[in-house]
Amino acid sequence: MNLFLKLKRIILEKRFIKTLKKKFYPYLKGFLLLFKFNDNEIKIYTSKLKKIDKKDLPLANRIFKSYKLTKSEQDAKSVVYKPSSLWQSQIDNDFSFLVEAYKNDDVEKFLFFLQNFGNWEKYLGVENQDLINKYNKNIFLKKFLSNEIFGGQFELWKYFNKDKNEDLDDLDIPKYGNQIGAVINNKFMVIGSFTNHIYSKILSNYLNLKSEKNKILELGGGYGKLAYYLLKNINNYTYIDLDIPETLTLASYFLSKSFPNKKNLFYGERNFNNNILNEYDLIFLPPWEIETIQDNTVNLAINKNSLGEMNPETARNYIKHIHRTSKYFFSMNHEYFRNNFNDGKKSLINKEYNIDKKFMELIRYPDFGHLTYTRNKLDFDNNIFFYIYEKK
Repeated sequence: MNLFLKLKRIILEKRFIKTLKKKFYPYLKGFLLLFKFNDNEIKIYTSKLKKIDKKDLPLANRIFKSYKLTKSEQDAKSVVYKPSSLWQSQIDNDFSFLVEAYKNDDVEKFLFFLQNFGNWEKYLGVENQDLINKYNKNIFLKKFLSNEIFGGQFELWKYFNKDKNEDLDDLDIPKYGNQIGAVINNKFMVIGSFTNHIYSKILSNYLNLKSEKNKILELGGGYGKLAYYLLKNINNYTYIDLDIPETLTLASYFLSKSFPNKKNLFYGERNFNNNILNEYDLIFLPPWEIETIQDNTVNLAINKNSLGEMNPETARNYIKHIHRTSKYFFSMNHEYFRNNFNDGKKSLINKEYNIDKKFMELIRYPDFGHLTYTRNKLDFDNNIFFYIYEKK
């Protein structure tokens, strides 16, 4: 969305003054923090783009082959499996390096992107590395970043785990993809680590951790951040990631590197069907393969922040299949404000996901990561709520 459209939207939604305050607040707060003594143990971690490590070429070749197959089939698939104009614009602009690697059949260029997506200069829609790089260049904003953004999320995490035995070891996340973020007591984490770890603990309550092989379906899993925290504490699972081709490559790389002893399957290596689910731990598929999953196969389906970025007919199609295949459904999406697309369509909001009341709503709460994220104080313009549903 360009600057003019963003400005028009916040004026129409009567959020112009509040938005201005939010823009200037980090500078003011960061300036004041310079004069306040604290023993903040949070250190911002950044790095430069790295040269490719060719040891990853065998993995990159498998992912690249799968990506090329997916792209070759994408145009012929139903419109409900294609990106909205919002995401297509992001792919054309921010994923242009990856797209060029595909067009030139250049696997080394493709690998360079995979090994550096976590520090990419453009916003890829999966992590806030561009914000970290921007704030790290300004003395006031850097102070705000460490004390208020990371510090606030860390305090939220500690509050949630006050009576539990969680420690920083469980927050530590690999840097595959050349991630940037913060270090606390020699443990690395990204901004989303704190709340994704919290949600992983909540969602584990909806899995059978003792016996059966849990089937977990994530629609639009980004680069696999939530999946990493959820899967690292589960021994027996099949995780299926369905996503558009570009972001699917990121999760394919990050999760395969994070769990090297798990057996993975990339689209095209075998014909996917329910009979092979128990043979693999990590399965990466294009979105149209959701039609192949049999009824009542999945223990838990997950969607964070992408149903609200889809055309309405696309979102309805996925919700239909999630209800068909899954026992529980975790959704974190837009509660009040809709996305507007170039074709005049508007995204759905949370209250429209429970089509025909086929789900039983178990939990509805504002996402506290978004609720406190930008200023480390309650923001009642927050638009993100999370729900947990059970199929009736």
